[in-house]
Amino acid sequence: MLKSLALAFNFLIILILTTIFGSVSVTTNIPENVQAGDRFTVSVTVDKSNIGEFGRYQMQLPNGFQAEVKDANGGAFSFENEKVRINWIQLPYDDRFTISFDVIVAPTASGDFEIPSSFSYVKDNSPTIEELPVHTLTVEGSESVEDLTAANTYKFQGVRMKEVDCIRQKPYLNENDEIVVNLLVMNKVGLNKFGKIQEQIPRGYKAISLRSKNAMFTNNGRILKFMWMQLPEDEFFVVTYKLIQTENIPNQAFLISGEFTFTRNDRNQVVDIAERNVDLEEFAEDDLIVDNTPIPDEQDTRTNLLGDTDNFGSTGQTNTGTQDGLANNTTREGTSERDRNTQTGSTFDNYTDDQRQTYQETNYAIAVTNGITYRVQVAAGHKLVKDNYFKRLTLREEVQIEIHQGWHKYTVGSHGVYKEARNHRNLIWQNTPIDDAFVCAYNSGQRITVQEALMIANQKWYK
Repeated sequence: MLKSLALAFNFLIILILTTIFGSVSVTTNIPENVQAGDRFTVSVTVDKSNIGEFGRYQMQLPNGFQAEVKDANGGAFSFENEKVRINWIQLPYDDRFTISFDVIVAPTASGDFEIPSSFSYVKDNSPTIEELPVHTLTVEGSESVEDLTAANTYKFQGVRMKEVDCIRQKPYLNENDEIVVNLLVMNKVGLNKFGKIQEQIPRGYKAISLRSKNAMFTNNGRILKFMWMQLPEDEFFVVTYKLIQTENIPNQAFLISGEFTFTRNDRNQVVDIAERNVDLEEFAEDDLIVDNTPIPDEQDTRTNLLGDTDNFGSTGQTNTGTQDGLANNTTREGTSERDRNTQTGSTFDNYTDDQRQTYQETNYAIAVTNGITYRVQVAAGHKLVKDNYFKRLTLREEVQIEIHQGWHKYTVGSHGVYKEARNHRNLIWQNTPIDDAFVCAYNSGQRITVQEALMIANQKWYK
C-alpha cells in the first residue's frame, strides 16, 4: 500500500513539473575547476518533448573568454561580446539532442566566475525562456612573469626586459609599402616547452608570417598566433609578420595588442607584449646589457617609463570626437573592456615616410591604492588635452590621466565601494554634458573589469 502511494506521489510530482516547465529540460555539462589559459568542452543536452518550433540556447562567458563551436546540431552558432548563442528556426527532430562548444579560458583569469545560461523556445505560440542554474567556474590563475625566480633584468636599446619577456618593434613600412611587425622573445632561462605569441590586429587587415622560427602560424580574423610545442633553444629570437590591408575602415585606431604565453613548472604563465621604439632588424646579443637597477617607483602618477629616446610612431592624428582629439565614452557597465578600447584614432591609411610624425609618449599611471578601487572614466583619446578642457565641461574635479592599451584615459574620483562610484557617475551624468561616463575598476592600481572587481571584493552590482 505504501509503495503504491509513493509511486502515485512521484507521478504527481512529475506531472506538476511537466506542467510548470512545459516538458522541456536542459542539462549542461561543464567542469567546476580549470586552469587559466585552458580549453574545455561544454555539452548541453535538451529534452524538448513535443516542442518543435524556434529555439535558442545562450550562455554568457566572463570577459576575455572565447568560444568555438563543435556541434551545433543544425543550429546557427555565434559568439560576440562574450555571449554564446545557438539559434534554430526549427528545433532538431529528435526529442533529445545535444550541442557542444569549446571554451578557451582567458590566460589572465583567476578566481570564481558565475556563468549564466538560458534556453528559449516557443510553445503554443507563446515564447518561453528557461533560466538555467548559474554555474560557478573556478579558475586557477597562471603565474605572473613577476613570480619568476630569475635574478637578472636587461636593457636592450634602452628598453628594460626580464629574462623571459617579449617586446614588439613599432610597426613600420618597408620598401614595398607593407606594414612589418617584429617581435623579440627573450628566453634566458632556457624554457623548452609550449610557447605562444598571440596578437590582435586592427580590423580590415590580414597577417602573413615572414619569419616564424619553426612556429605554427595561424591568422583567424583579427587574431594571429605563433605556437611552438617546444620553444626554440635560442636565448633570444625574432619572429616577423606583415599586415596586408583588405578593407578600408576610416578613422579606426591602428592598435596592436598581444601577449606571450609559456609553460614553466607545468603551469601557463603570461606576459603582455610591450610596443617599443627599437630596431629588431639589427638585433645582436652585444646589445643586451645586464641592468639590475631598481625600476622607477610606479606610485608616481606621472612617471615616464619609456625613456627619453622611446618615441611613439604616429600617422597624422586623424582623431574624431571632440575638437581636442578625445573620443566619446560610448559605453557603460556591461560592455566589455575590449569594446571600450576599439574607438577612433590614428590610422595607417595612406601612410608614407614623408608623413611620418613622432611624439614623446609619457606613460601616466593611476596612483596605486592597495585592494579594489573604482573610478569614473570621463573621456579617452590618443593625445593629451589641456587642463581647461574639462573645466569647459563644468567638471571641477581633479582628473587623473593614465595610458591604457594605447589610449590616454581620463578618470575622476576614487571609491572602495562600487555603489559609491555608481552614484558618482550618476552625478556626472546629471551635472555635466558628459552623459557617457562609466565606472572602471582597479586592483592595486592595475585596471581590471568591473565584474572581476565585484567578485574579488564580494560586492553587489547596482544599475
